[in-house]
Amino acid sequence: MDSIKFLLGIESRGIKLGLSRTFQLLDLCGNPHIKKNIIQIVGTNGKGSTAYMTYKILSDAGYKTGLFTSPHLSKVNERIRINGIAISNQEIDLFIKNYKNDIINTDSSFFEVITVLAFWYFAKEEVDFAIMETGLGGRLDSVSACNPQILGITSISYDHKEILGDTIEKIALEKAGAIKTHTQCISVTQQKTVTDVLIAKAKENMSSIQFIENNFLEKINLNGDFQKINAGLAIAIVKKIIKKNIPKKNIISSLQSINWYGRIQIIKKTPLIIFDVCHNMESINGFINYIKTLPWNGKRHLLIAIQERKDIDQAINGLINNFDQITVASTQTRNSLNKKVLKEKFKKAYDVKEGMLDETINSFNSQGNKNDMLAIIGSHYIGTTISKIFKINFDNL
Repeated sequence: MDSIKFLLGIESRGIKLGLSRTFQLLDLCGNPHIKKNIIQIVGTNGKGSTAYMTYKILSDAGYKTGLFTSPHLSKVNERIRINGIAISNQEIDLFIKNYKNDIINTDSSFFEVITVLAFWYFAKEEVDFAIMETGLGGRLDSVSACNPQILGITSISYDHKEILGDTIEKIALEKAGAIKTHTQCISVTQQKTVTDVLIAKAKENMSSIQFIENNFLEKINLNGDFQKINAGLAIAIVKKIIKKNIPKKNIISSLQSINWYGRIQIIKKTPLIIFDVCHNMESINGFINYIKTLPWNGKRHLLIAIQERKDIDQAINGLINNFDQITVASTQTRNSLNKKVLKEKFKKAYDVKEGMLDETINSFNSQGNKNDMLAIIGSHYIGTTISKIFKINFDNL
């Protein structure tokens, strides 16, 4: 039985909001989500990085730690890991074999199934901690079926406006829906509107909420100053849940040895090739701020491919002003934004053209001037092409 093919087949069902199917499937799987060792991460940007940094600190400290993130870069297995090792095809086969009929009968979506699979696997393997990155929103997201030991809240900004709402207050309300009764919540510093929404929701649910202002000041092995904000949140989460203090030097060591794929990742140094999954205004602006710090004398090339409904319009001028040549492409997956539509967004650029991901990357890789730079941004789904061309395995951390 090709379980991966089955999983990817139900991905065509698209996004299904609401928790009823998730609760049904979890019940049929023995309710693995009721464990008290779950750390849930919610927000707009930085969820995956914060989840990973939290995992790295705990794993390095000797705890058996599960990590659930989404989406994947190349293979479904990447979404579910224990101590850095991706779930095996055999474990996925076992889950699908046991619950295939239940999945079909509940009409569960791909994300609902993969989330329940993560809860099931982490419970089966008896992890000390299960770190779960929320997918979309919070109130109606499958991950929110759990009652986490602690809820970490990353920066909240505009994304998925067609689903979450067209104002920052509406988006914050959806994210705040992850706050349960008597939940410990820790958040990065937010804009006032978001802060007000989070405080009100925490009060409504008789939960505590703490806003941290102390960013991690040491050097970490992730590019971009915004990662220090995420690191500060990860450290605060760990300190809240671990009774035995982890020495500061150990935390520093963990954060200086992390390797989180697709986050301003240096794929090649000569010529310089950078891969980043930024796909909304805030994350793209964070990427641009990093690019500005590079003392680069050569030509700057941008290759971008995004999914439909991604609102990047307010970041377009920043990209145009910081790159000499822009190539728009398709992710070649379902719901990829048409190249012609994407090209129209860059109509003010001096040099913009349509291209193919693999052809553009291969051409630059083999013929690019050693002083030039290629930045590849826009979608996790670019990872499949990156993996094939550069023989990178994104499975294990």
